[in-house]
Amino acid sequence: MTATGVERVRGLRAAVAAAAALGALVLVPALASAHLERPSYWPDPGRDTSVAPPAGGGVPDARTLASALNPRARGTTRVVCQGPEARRSTTLLNRSLRQARRTGFRLRPSQPRVRYTQQRAKRVRSLNRRFADRCRFDSIQEAIERSGTNDRVVIMPGLYREPESRSQPVNDPRCADLTVEDTAGRPAPSYEYQVACPHDQNLLYVQGRELGSQPPPSPPRADRHGIPDVGPCLRCNLQLDGSGVKPEDVILDAGTAYPDGKPGAKPGGHAKDVVLRVDRGDGFVGRNFLMRGGLEHGFYTEETDGVLLDRTKFFWNADYGHLSFTTDHHVVKNCHGFGSGDAVVYPGASPETGSQARASFYPDAPRYNTVIRDCDLHHSMLAYSGSMGNSVRITRNHVYGTVAGISTDTISAQGHPGFPADSVKIDNNLIYSNNLNLYGTEPPVEPLVGVLPVGTGIIWAGHNDGRVHDNWIFDNWRRGAMLFAVPDALVEPEGSVNAGISCPSSLWELPELPVEIPELPIDIPLPTPSDPRNLGVSTSCGNRFFDNRMGVAPPGFEMPPGVRAMGNLVGGDGGVLPNGVDFWWDEFPLNSGNCWYENTGPDGTTGSVRPGVGVVPGNAMPSSCDSSVGAGDVVKEAELLNCFLARDADLDLLECNWDETPAQPGSPAAAADTRERRSESREFARSAEGDELRQRLLEIAVGDGDGG
Repeated sequence: MTATGVERVRGLRAAVAAAAALGALVLVPALASAHLERPSYWPDPGRDTSVAPPAGGGVPDARTLASALNPRARGTTRVVCQGPEARRSTTLLNRSLRQARRTGFRLRPSQPRVRYTQQRAKRVRSLNRRFADRCRFDSIQEAIERSGTNDRVVIMPGLYREPESRSQPVNDPRCADLTVEDTAGRPAPSYEYQVACPHDQNLLYVQGRELGSQPPPSPPRADRHGIPDVGPCLRCNLQLDGSGVKPEDVILDAGTAYPDGKPGAKPGGHAKDVVLRVDRGDGFVGRNFLMRGGLEHGFYTEETDGVLLDRTKFFWNADYGHLSFTTDHHVVKNCHGFGSGDAVVYPGASPETGSQARASFYPDAPRYNTVIRDCDLHHSMLAYSGSMGNSVRITRNHVYGTVAGISTDTISAQGHPGFPADSVKIDNNLIYSNNLNLYGTEPPVEPLVGVLPVGTGIIWAGHNDGRVHDNWIFDNWRRGAMLFAVPDALVEPEGSVNAGISCPSSLWELPELPVEIPELPIDIPLPTPSDPRNLGVSTSCGNRFFDNRMGVAPPGFEMPPGVRAMGNLVGGDGGVLPNGVDFWWDEFPLNSGNCWYENTGPDGTTGSVRPGVGVVPGNAMPSSCDSSVGAGDVVKEAELLNCFLARDADLDLLECNWDETPAQPGSPAAAADTRERRSESREFARSAEGDELRQRLLEIAVGDGDGG
């Protein structure tokens, strides 16, 4: 490193320390949720040829509804219905068909109405008459338990509350000894627990594989490639179909009370934690039904290879609408969800099939292991979240009416293998009007996640090698997209860490900086080449934001019905709808390769994009990916620190306003707020409190000299 480079590094030491300390102090309670999975492993990505057709190895193909009536088709079909001779189901179907013929229906709020022709209605009615003749079950769970590999369960219209499953005890004493400890020593229900007590947590349970011949290792194996105690297929390639016109015709319901349109508003409002759980159920297909009212999750799948959800809905599940964990070859499409206290859709700990893939286990890498597409995700804390959600693609969705639309992060590392998270792609989405404030008294959705910045489209919290492009991002009154680092001092990685995309691990890997950094009033020894301390900065590097349209709606766009529900604020129906700020980066020291280029603003030019400029000029939004290096900005780090732990930190920092709804961009109130904030920021950057923050963060970051 040159002498000039060394001097620049000396000036960076306080800000680098701020990076590590920021994470160590604050981020966990804010973005991480409290759901606890068993120590999980990524399934073998190859096809299981012990069954025919093979299970897993790819996203399963859905069999047509009509094929369930074909006697020569593979597998056995079991039909579930309501009422003697399916009369209740038939009545509900006819009611839905009349609506489809007369006024039509929306599969998703953002889509045009679908109206059935007489011929199409006649075909649906004919199929259901034949299903009614074959109906032998009034319980979905009973039909699942009678099913095996390659079988089908067809569910006719109705409200399915599964009284037998509901009656099973929670925390059943007979399964108390079947928990398994995670790496932190916390007990979690094992796979054997789920098999022995399937309705302790779950309204509906699909056991995909038999118990393995060996118990799972305890403590869990550091290498999470391959399930160590996996057994042979029991219900692989199982398909569940709703036979109605639309998903709402078949309701799988774990709630008990829905006053004002939501469950859980009074004691006992939820019967079970999970509506439908698919465990190691390789090749599972679920289509055309609604899951609602889970105390935690609507749909939950774990350690599964091959899942397709098509035309499924997730309403009023208190934590997540959809949760997949350590699951490969997974597609969720044509979905619709709202009413989640965390995220509507959550692929957590998804496999390392991206920049950090192990070629011997994933020979076809890099690839996306999970795809979320053509969905409406709205009126929740988050539309999408994914802790350690590696190699997920989020595409062609409408994300609106949330507190903060999309979040991908490395914050919840403990219990989530795959650190550091990498290779998420967000493309061709409409991300707009995420101005919902759920921080008041008696909110319509109870927040189950810490303080999020109201009015934000994307939160990129500690993620590497991501791509955000070709999206329309508008009418988010605080920020279109935020990128900030999550230093290693914050996280406790679960399992082994693969080599691959990461930030520089030592000062001596730092390239020349594009800006001068003022010397800070802190005397700290500079590491030497023989003592290259690891500064604990693995994220966020190598992220690219490009070809996005900011602050303007697509031509002909109209807000979907209900976008203003729950008090969500909307700037208008279309045209120019600016974000408060289009892009914001914390300029974290040593973060490299982050760049923003060829994005355009309301007038179609790059010059009309509104970046979040910090106190260090010239480095806020670099367009060159090769020379981009974070220079540090104490004001931005102070905002993150204070907003994540304001009530616990003994620091006099900038006031956090994340839980307040920002003023509409372009209004006099917004202009006044901007002037006031800039003045406060400049004052704080020069203040004794700013110097104290630098010192405090530095002390934590330097630690004992070995990266602690």
